[in-house]
Amino acid sequence: MTAPAPPRGGHIARVAAMPRAKRPGHGLVLALLIVLLCLCGAACSQDDPQKTPSATPTAPQTAATPGKRPAASAAAATRRILVVGDSLSISLGEQLEHALAGAPGVDFTRDGTRSTGLSRPELLDWPARLRELTAQTPPDVAVIMLGANDAMPLTAADGSRTYFENPAWVEAYAAKARELVDICKQANPAAAIFWVGVPSMGEPTLGAGVKQINAALAAMCAATGCRFISTEAAFSDSEGRFTRHARDAATSETVPIRTADGVHLTDSGSRLLAGVVLQSLTGRELLPPTAGTNELLAQARDLRAVADEPRQPPKEPPAKAKPRASHKTYTIRNGDTLLTIAKRLGLDPDDIAAVNPGVDSRRLSIGQTLRLPVKR
Repeated sequence: MTAPAPPRGGHIARVAAMPRAKRPGHGLVLALLIVLLCLCGAACSQDDPQKTPSATPTAPQTAATPGKRPAASAAAATRRILVVGDSLSISLGEQLEHALAGAPGVDFTRDGTRSTGLSRPELLDWPARLRELTAQTPPDVAVIMLGANDAMPLTAADGSRTYFENPAWVEAYAAKARELVDICKQANPAAAIFWVGVPSMGEPTLGAGVKQINAALAAMCAATGCRFISTEAAFSDSEGRFTRHARDAATSETVPIRTADGVHLTDSGSRLLAGVVLQSLTGRELLPPTAGTNELLAQARDLRAVADEPRQPPKEPPAKAKPRASHKTYTIRNGDTLLTIAKRLGLDPDDIAAVNPGVDSRRLSIGQTLRLPVKR
């Protein structure tokens, strides 16, 4: 007999039927899935840079950004100080520069020119010069000392002149000073700006002019937010008069603070000026304390201007005793003069003339007799 042909698709049916009897349980399948998930998790964990040593290169990159910030912060913390002005500012700047030498976070610049001011732009155009300086280094603290040379007419842009005695001079001068303050503010709107007043002067006319200049500067500062530092009291006696000397309270020593011209400062005077300025700056915590600044502050604290001793009139030499004639005489010889006779005999020619009142010393005759004075 011929075997019956298998039904179409019977193989598939068989394969589907047989595993049903021998298929593993659901628990085993779940276990296999869990194992696979664990293996995948382990593989993923090896790529996590935060859990393996391979993450170490990333750490310096994260630390590199904060590493640059302190440098920027240090630059921002540097306090830029600018001192400008006339010859008095040179003395001031030298003392401040020396006191702040080596101080951390201080960038110090000074620029002083003798005989200059705001009334003589032909010597130095201070607005142009200050723009140049502040463009190079915008100051955080600007100290200006100009005015000692400004008691003179002001010339406007149109050539017109305002004389010092004219009441309009004060306003015109304040406008010129305000321009310098504005230049500093344009370079750094947060800048602390100080204008140092002119100390008292020895010459009375100049001293009166300085008072007018200081008044104009003080009013300008009050209107612009600039700080005016008065120096008149530090360099005047208790009556407000100019003085050349000061007494050190720490040593009781009297020292000169002004030079012979009555304008400029000695070394002690320069240190006193710097100490007065530092009192305003350190009071606002604009400068770091140093041994040098502390010394200048002590100078300003201990040194007090005192009245000069009244000048004594020159002593007249004691009057000579009237010469007396002796019993001796001298007979004129050829070529004799009172001077040669006095030199030969060790006498004063004036004494010889005094005891011979009727004799003309220019017309001595040979054989003429002269009386001789008592030698003294």
